[in-house]
Amino acid sequence: MGNIWIASWQHCDIAGKIIMVSLGVLSFYSWYILIEKLFFLKDVEKKNRLFEKNLKSGKVKNFTKSPLNSVLEYGIELKQKTGLEQIDIYLQKAFLQVQSKLEKNITSLATIATIAPFLGLLGTVWGLLLSFMGISVAGSSSVKVVAAGVSEALITTVAGLIVAIPASVGYNYYRGRVINILDRMESVLPFIVNYLKHTE
Repeated sequence: MGNIWIASWQHCDIAGKIIMVSLGVLSFYSWYILIEKLFFLKDVEKKNRLFEKNLKSGKVKNFTKSPLNSVLEYGIELKQKTGLEQIDIYLQKAFLQVQSKLEKNITSLATIATIAPFLGLLGTVWGLLLSFMGISVAGSSSVKVVAAGVSEALITTVAGLIVAIPASVGYNYYRGRVINILDRMESVLPFIVNYLKHTE
């Protein structure tokens, strides 16, 4: 398999190599997001569960740093400045800020999943164009003439799909996971409001 990639790379012209390098960069970035989000969301879920447990049991001193704790701290700050009027509405603002942090970079996966196949298709069209130009110049359709262009055409398509598929799967998985976290957080908001109303 390695020889196929090396041979195809050697057959690619400068445009094909630029496309392959671009796909490599997109692949690296998408895998960075996939791995980073895996640990980040796992940590968020763990800390939110601990915060929720401490909030419901009244263990104020044991509140852990978490997205839910950020909402609570925002509420405490608002309470000191403005009182409790419409505190639940203001907490929604903090909730939206937390949401944007949780969703950070996830849309990048969707963008990569969309762009990568098109880059692969661009390489395919370019490779076929080179093949037909080779046939036209040489006046022959022998394998030797068309091999480079066809090789470039096929390898960029494969590379585009290899990049796009994990990015697409990752986007759908993490999007669903973030929605579940946000739903759970929203169910805890009334407890936070109640805590703020009954503490000095």
